Amino acid sequence: MEGAREALQRDGYALLRGRISAADCGTVAAAFPVTSPRAGGVRNALRIAEAQAQASIKALHALADDLLQRPSRAVRAILFDKSPAANWAVAWHRDLMIPVLERHDLAGYRNWSVKDGVCHVQAPLEILRGMLTLRLHLDDCDARNGALRVLPASHDIEQDDAPQVAGDEARTVTCVAQAGDVLAMRPCLLHASGKAQQPGRRRILHIEYAAQELPPPLQWARA
Repeated sequence: MEGAREALQRDGYALLRGRISAADCGTVAAAFPVTSPRAGGVRNALRIAEAQAQASIKALHALADDLLQRPSRAVRAILFDKSPAANWAVAWHRDLMIPVLERHDLAGYRNWSVKDGVCHVQAPLEILRGMLTLRLHLDDCDARNGALRVLPASHDIEQDDAPQVAGDEARTVTCVAQAGDVLAMRPCLLHASGKAQQPGRRRILHIEYAAQELPPPLQWARA
């Protein structure tokens, strides 16, 4: 685990192989119903997770605590379901928005929005640096079906810098993974993904963890 922590600090991401068994990945996938094949996934996923997924969810939470080296809480969870019916590309970006219980206007918190009934706000850098994202691959994933691409060591750039990758294309990494692998990443890491180029599914359980409290009266939303 020490190597993964070092990679997170240096590169902003670490790929951990075989953290969840293939059988358990199937159980997790079945526990998150997608209402429409064109939906592309579900937000607030942990709120609707069925009981059979709880062991794997707890294992991911324990992994987040281990990587952060302090207790954390899950604050946002999304099941991404890229398929022939729901196929999209995502441009280079950083995850700067956090979910909160309700809106309170504080210095440094801006660009408020509401997504599926949950308030979101762009957080200051010191909050984002205390967060960690885990992406559990429920299917095998490579460049042909929309694997995530990352720009190593881009997580320490000031958050207001434009997400420029021009000139750094040779340094980008495609995070090829198998079902059961977990990609750990910092929210400010530049990342993108392309459309899938072959039939099939690319399901990923994306959970964001926070290891610190927000300044009152702001409170984290429940994942």
